[in-house]
Amino acid sequence: MLFLFAMYPIHSFDTVPSTNSLAKKLAKNGAPHGTAVIAANQTEGRGRLGKNWHSVVNKGLYCSIIVRPRLAVQDFPKITLAAGLGVAEAIDRIAGGFSQLKWPNDIFLDGKKCGGILTESSALNEPEIQRFAVIGIGLNLSSSLEDFPEDLRRKVTSIFLQTGTCPDASHVFLTLRDEVLQQLELFYSDGFRSILAAWKQRDFLLGKHMECVGSDGKIITGVSLGPDEEGQLHVKDGDGQIHTVLSGDISLAGKE
Repeated sequence: MLFLFAMYPIHSFDTVPSTNSLAKKLAKNGAPHGTAVIAANQTEGRGRLGKNWHSVVNKGLYCSIIVRPRLAVQDFPKITLAAGLGVAEAIDRIAGGFSQLKWPNDIFLDGKKCGGILTESSALNEPEIQRFAVIGIGLNLSSSLEDFPEDLRRKVTSIFLQTGTCPDASHVFLTLRDEVLQQLELFYSDGFRSILAAWKQRDFLLGKHMECVGSDGKIITGVSLGPDEEGQLHVKDGDGQIHTVLSGDISLAGKE
């Protein structure tokens, strides 16, 4: 089913393997900026580093938004931080709380994970007119703890668990999409500095002891100093050495 809202196409499905996969196909076929794919269920949802994303049928928001950023190639990795800020702003409006962001792509409420973002892009060596990014967002809306595997229950939450109310998925999506696109517009017009400043105010890891498994497989243990102007995370270890983290799996030391 396809319908239009505020000039942005929305493709809505009951079940898809992955909203990101479908959105990438649409983008390759010329789908415009702002086009979205929404599903009530994903059978092959995934997160960063190849992890599976646990999708609870009809109790979460699973969507992907196609963007065609007017950004230099080196700025594409920052899209995830800008999108995360937009998602956090939307959740605050809906849930009436203050959400936090765990670098680079997780959404936290009350110290527990409520959602995540997976941003994928076209080949960046393509002509600018053909470049795109797909922002995949998974958000726990009306899930109860019993909906999650037992080993995740102490780590996750939902808007329902935080507020006692079950938000309407369509309303959440429209609020979220508009906030994400607005943050990207600010990125285009004002640069990354204002995005980063607002992001840092929500930094879940800042000042906390953490462990990071880097892309080289080595474990870095230290205190998070937050991301820099390139969106890269810095960690200060016990010897005072500062490490730049480009990617990797991050957890609080000894707690996750």
